[in-house]
Amino acid sequence: MSNSDLLGIGGFALLSGLSLHALRHYDEVGLLRPAHVDPATGYRRYRPGQLRRARLIGALRRIDLPLDAVRQVVDATGPAAGEAVLVRHRQELRERAHALSRMVRTVDHYIEYGVDMPQPTSPRIAQVTINVSDLEQTRAFYESVFEATFNEEIHSFQFGTWPSEEFFLLTVAHQPDHPGPAGPSRFGLLVADVDATHRRALDAGATEVEPPVDRPWKPRSSCVTDPSGNHIDLFQH
Repeated sequence: MSNSDLLGIGGFALLSGLSLHALRHYDEVGLLRPAHVDPATGYRRYRPGQLRRARLIGALRRIDLPLDAVRQVVDATGPAAGEAVLVRHRQELRERAHALSRMVRTVDHYIEYGVDMPQPTSPRIAQVTINVSDLEQTRAFYESVFEATFNEEIHSFQFGTWPSEEFFLLTVAHQPDHPGPAGPSRFGLLVADVDATHRRALDAGATEVEPPVDRPWKPRSSCVTDPSGNHIDLFQH
């Protein structure tokens, strides 16, 4: 193919949907090399056949896939490799969505009640450690039922934001750094809607111990076990 059959960078940008800045950057990092670079002017030209790769890169970047992961997808030798990258990215997006959702609720709380943080006047439980049989199953359960975010650095599900009164850590035991209890744990959580949370828990794989019930000496409550057998008492907030 002669240079006259190649597309200039401006035309290639128009047809691919990528900006000039992006094309130059993808050349620099080796993700999308031009077919020819003028040695005197540095002007880049591309083959029409490169449009498919360029459009695929653009589509992946629009879902905020990191460049290293984009490279893995576009260079994958089979569909399974690319699918695995996208499955991981979907999980990361879900975790970010949960974090953003919590921040929105915190902002709403600040708007309604102000930003001043009340000083605790008495001790309260802020962390519980549990044993789990399957970490991925446990992550999916607590993220879907309680919108908790799993912090891999501290191996904990985080409820609320520090230093608010809603802050609470549900830590997953991991030997030898953090040994867990001798058996299953039992803990209680205040929730906005016991009945709805109870249903979500059952749908996510929990086992019902006690259905939602009203008692004169405590708020409406229920009890389930998570997929690893830990008991969760749910209390109406």
